[in-house]
Amino acid sequence: MKLNKLIIPLFLSVNSAVIYANQNASELIEPIMVTIPAGSFQMGNTEDEDAQPIHKVTLTEFSLGKYEVTVREFRQFVEETDYEMPTKCIHQLNGWFNYGETNGSWENNSLNTSDFQPVNCTGWLAANAYTQCLAKKTGRPYRLPSEAEWEYAARAGTTSKYYFGDDLEQALVCEYENTADLTGENILQRDSSTSYVNFFNGKSNCVDHAAYASIVGMYKPNPFGLHDIVSNVVEFITDCYKDNYKNAHNNGQAWIDNDCKYRVARGGSWHWNTFPVSQRGVVGEDFVGAVEGFRIALDGAAPAIPSNTVKFIKALKTAQRSEQLRRDAVLPYPATVTNLKLDKEAGIITLKWDKSSQSDIESYRIYRNAATGGVFKLLAANIIETTFKDANIDNHQYEYTVVAVRHNQQGDYSNVVKTPTSWVHAPG
Repeated sequence: MKLNKLIIPLFLSVNSAVIYANQNASELIEPIMVTIPAGSFQMGNTEDEDAQPIHKVTLTEFSLGKYEVTVREFRQFVEETDYEMPTKCIHQLNGWFNYGETNGSWENNSLNTSDFQPVNCTGWLAANAYTQCLAKKTGRPYRLPSEAEWEYAARAGTTSKYYFGDDLEQALVCEYENTADLTGENILQRDSSTSYVNFFNGKSNCVDHAAYASIVGMYKPNPFGLHDIVSNVVEFITDCYKDNYKNAHNNGQAWIDNDCKYRVARGGSWHWNTFPVSQRGVVGEDFVGAVEGFRIALDGAAPAIPSNTVKFIKALKTAQRSEQLRRDAVLPYPATVTNLKLDKEAGIITLKWDKSSQSDIESYRIYRNAATGGVFKLLAANIIETTFKDANIDNHQYEYTVVAVRHNQQGDYSNVVKTPTSWVHAPG
């Protein structure tokens, strides 16, 4: 089962009604909107059953948030309305996400560190309430986007797997999106002894400089001017989820029924490698997790930017500039170790590899898993030589890989070597 299609209903009790402080002009920050031109596209794909049949959709002009809604924007909504937010969220890393509720909220969880990251731990209900409040305060009918609007805007006139091409080597994505990359791999191994390798759809072969959610707008936009549309956090959609496109609207309207327990989710997050723009996700209305967020939609052209949003833009630019300076100061990651070889003799594994050509490499780390396809765990660190012996083995078929280390940053994994398969004697 595709992980982004796992349905994890928690059925948290969340108020669905918003208590508005007043009916006057709102002090809420209005989102920075981008006008999406009218047009048509072929929606769906031939790889996923729930994305069929492929059908033509024609949309009128609409607007979409340039960025995902941030913690700072959402804070004003909560403070003004006293909306009852969830106090538990799936957000702790424990051999990957612990699929149980843990203490944490939209403003206090271990994965958010900036007011300018996309807000998470809200759930679909609170995200929708935010749009309703914003609409009522401004007089503009802000809402969550429909599924067709999202895919059309994410494609931005392209027909490739992603708006920046098919990227078969997964080497280009880090210029455009925050995804599972070498930065995240470093942090996951350091903090949680977990790995993107052999996890779901793996990791990209590049560096995006964000281990978790990124401050919005740090990567190149798509041709429509939208940032982080494919991957930063998964985005909530208005549509109720159904498992195919039969009888789907051809005008871009959301598909809604009277018993809507599950909603469509679109895009990926820092937690997974990149999903194609046509791939669908699904989430329970009551599910509250740390890799889901949202952006805002609006009929017609983008409105003029109000003064309170101008202030937000200035603060965001300051945060983006500081974050870019931090990223620019990060040294390049060490080159990948090459030519790893394995020899087994007298119950001892000997590993050998080529010495790094980079003169400032400080040491090497050895990773091992106890089964093909398992998660690599750190076996040894601070290895100075280019050889290592492992006598702590049994009849498992182990896999090994080696990384070079410099300034506590490790490069990508070397080629993988494995021990020979052992004979297993069955009784009789």
